[in-house]
Amino acid sequence: MAARTYLESLPGVGPKTAACVLTFAMGRAAFPVDTHVYRVATRLGWLPAKTTADAAHRLLGPIVPADIRYDLHVAMISHGRTTCRAQRPRCGACVLHDLCAYGREDVAPLRQSGT
Repeated sequence: MAARTYLESLPGVGPKTAACVLTFAMGRAAFPVDTHVYRVATRLGWLPAKTTADAAHRLLGPIVPADIRYDLHVAMISHGRTTCRAQRPRCGACVLHDLCAYGREDVAPLRQSGT
């Protein structure tokens, strides 16, 4: 995409900033990967562990259907802030728990200890 290439050629503009400009200012079907999206995607297994931020953009962008990119981005940010938090994630309350290996591993010790 020419617009993305142009934006990323500007000093200080990386894949996340370019995707945010394309999505929020230009209404294009880009998929920004911020810290919340990255964390949720990694925990769900959509990204291999230790994937770099640049690689996350290259991997996730093409697999997310264009017509849901904006809504999925916003939903993943909300989910990452409220439920799939970096510290003390609320795995037991997560609607994606059955799809998430991280959540099953995180909650299993709590269930075994009876808390």
